[in-house]
Amino acid sequence: MNVKSLLFTYLLLFACALLLYGAGPPLIVAHRGGAGDGLENSLSCIERSICAGVDAVEVDVRLTADGHIVVFHDAAVNRLTDGRGSVEELTLQQMRTLRLTDAAGVATNEAVPTLREVLSLVGGRCGVLVDVKEGGRGIEERLIEDITACCAEGWTSVQAFSDDVLTRLHELGAPFPLEKLIVFKLPLLPIVYDGSLRCFSFEKYSYISSFNFHRNCLPRSLAAKIKARGKVVKVWTLRSPADAPQATVDAVITDNPSLWF
Repeated sequence: MNVKSLLFTYLLLFACALLLYGAGPPLIVAHRGGAGDGLENSLSCIERSICAGVDAVEVDVRLTADGHIVVFHDAAVNRLTDGRGSVEELTLQQMRTLRLTDAAGVATNEAVPTLREVLSLVGGRCGVLVDVKEGGRGIEERLIEDITACCAEGWTSVQAFSDDVLTRLHELGAPFPLEKLIVFKLPLLPIVYDGSLRCFSFEKYSYISSFNFHRNCLPRSLAAKIKARGKVVKVWTLRSPADAPQATVDAVITDNPSLWF
């Protein structure tokens, strides 16, 4: 084999390694909009993360009593607002009267945003990762409606622990990537834990674009297998670069995106 052939072979193998195992630093995703740097899931927090240079913001969504998608993590509004009750029992108008509270429990001038407001604010300046906290009641259909209405299909993806949510979105022909949240996979067994034990195979999740694991529960070998299948690997939720996993991943989801720049 001559020098040119050797060089070509080396470059080809190197390119394959980059495709399989990734290169460069991971993408930075601001968890709950960047909750360590501001009011979680708030418009101001999301804007701060975008200005810091994040690659994407992750936000949580729930459905109100009258079928609107709001960006809110908890099932109840008690911890994060000056109100009381559950999101699914409050109308959008009632949610609008609430004010987000700071770490000391003091009400701010910020309201709970809708998903459309978040997508309009982002406007493609970075990606958006939508975390569906609870399925059913038509939230899957409404997600597709809201994301397409904002022309956000090209820079928005949706993740969930729930297979039902992901399967329903897939069946509906969701025009954006779908991502599977997983806590851990049992060693040597085709079983994962995502709140319950569930059978796992790449065939079962062939429509999934990214597998998103807890940061302490992703062995290097599993990350490599996922990437070899052409899938993306993300880990959650990191406080700082010191929490970075040993496995090579494509993105980290962090509460404190400002610490990564």
